[in-house]
Amino acid sequence: MRKVILISGIALLAGCAQSPNKIQAAYIPDSAYASQTCEQLGQAEIQEGDVVNSLVGKQRRAHKTDTWGVIATGIPLSEITGSDVKETLAREKGKLEAIHRVQVSKACPGAQAPIGTEPLVNK
Repeated sequence: MRKVILISGIALLAGCAQSPNKIQAAYIPDSAYASQTCEQLGQAEIQEGDVVNSLVGKQRRAHKTDTWGVIATGIPLSEITGSDVKETLAREKGKLEAIHRVQVSKACPGAQAPIGTEPLVNK
């Protein structure tokens, strides 16, 4: 009986809204931003950053609501309320990453290469 309850609980939690930190960015091609100037990219970065931050807050609330909803009722409430913004957050994170890649490729002031990559240096 305990195994059935445990398996049911795990299955319900799997249907919950993901933590925003675990949502990977969707791939957005650099060509979407390649024609923009460094100044335009900087403005786009600020706007996308605001959008991502807003969506992270919404996703965090959906994740918390689902966790408590499953504990209290056994139902992930974000599916009922439509508050899970996983796909939108992934797309917006992808746009922000594309902007950063283009900023680096154009050597825009303040642009930094993504963590884990090394600049190409002639040795």
